[in-house]
Amino acid sequence: MAKGAARRLTMDNRTVQAQTWAPGGNAIVFSSNRTGGFGLWSVPARGGVPRRFPGIGTGAAEPSFSRDGRWMVFGQSFEDANIWRVTLEQDGAVSSPHKLVGSPVYDSSAQYSPDGRRIAFRSDRTGFHEIWVCDSEGRNAVQVTHFNGPLTGTPRWSPDGKWIAFDSRPKGQADIFVEAPDGGAPRRMTTETSEDVVPSWSRDGKWIYFASNHSGSWEVWKVPSAGGARVQVTRHGGFAAFESVDGQYVYYALSRSQPGLYRVPAKGGAEELVLDRLKPGYWGYWAPSSDGIYFLDAPQDSDRPALYFYRFSDHATRQLAAIDRSIPIGDSGMALSPDGKYLLYTQVDQRGSDIMLADFGPR
Repeated sequence: MAKGAARRLTMDNRTVQAQTWAPGGNAIVFSSNRTGGFGLWSVPARGGVPRRFPGIGTGAAEPSFSRDGRWMVFGQSFEDANIWRVTLEQDGAVSSPHKLVGSPVYDSSAQYSPDGRRIAFRSDRTGFHEIWVCDSEGRNAVQVTHFNGPLTGTPRWSPDGKWIAFDSRPKGQADIFVEAPDGGAPRRMTTETSEDVVPSWSRDGKWIYFASNHSGSWEVWKVPSAGGARVQVTRHGGFAAFESVDGQYVYYALSRSQPGLYRVPAKGGAEELVLDRLKPGYWGYWAPSSDGIYFLDAPQDSDRPALYFYRFSDHATRQLAAIDRSIPIGDSGMALSPDGKYLLYTQVDQRGSDIMLADFGPR
């Protein structure tokens, strides 16, 4: 190799931050989101498979070693996001928000089970983002998945309540998986090299919708829940799909970074705009009901959104409640209970970072 020529060490096309030499000069230590959330990795200087530092959770960046190589200092950011609940009264009023599921770390992406008795959600309370299940009052939380590293999220219940679909990245790219809510071996539903994320079930349980860049841009696809070939649903952009309550339409955000909520007939047909107020990054903050769509919207000069309801019958939109704090943008964070009485959303109650020190000396 000619002097000064560059040699590529990572091949997964993910974000890399703040690389440094490991003690001894035989490896490069870097921060990357190669499995979803940012963590610390090392790769041999001659090339090879990157390995994640054990025992260091998500949000780690800026690694630096002491001169003797015994100590590594790094920054670790945190976002204390929690799941809040409001009660939807019959007269259209909304109760004061109540924190339902919370911990000192990140809890989001709540979804009610079909009978309303349980809630599936994403949490990194073990140090890694996994799927958890609790009861409808936020108690008795139990961990469901155990990938121990890759970002795992957006849980969705099957109509019969026997399965939870979710996305995870154990092989680098994102895929759709299905697992029983009481645990067990996850079943992989997508196997392509594309990014396949944010699943949901058809009302009859026969299909699992998901967003994929398989065609070169984000579109809504579906795959038989029993296994089989994928089928493309949208052709002009699509992300984060849900079927309507009656199963006649598929509603979806246009993309992760473009505004608008759209729909297409479940059996195929023209794609049409339903709601232009769904902002970029808010793709996960809407929930369909039989009468309309609940969604969050924020003024351009504020990061604190409000809860709104769009009514199908007359296309009217009205504000229901203000949200005290900001929400985690680019995440799935809203759910309506099956009986229509409660609405869940994710709110960031605190965020910051700490300086961490790891000891690599002799034991």
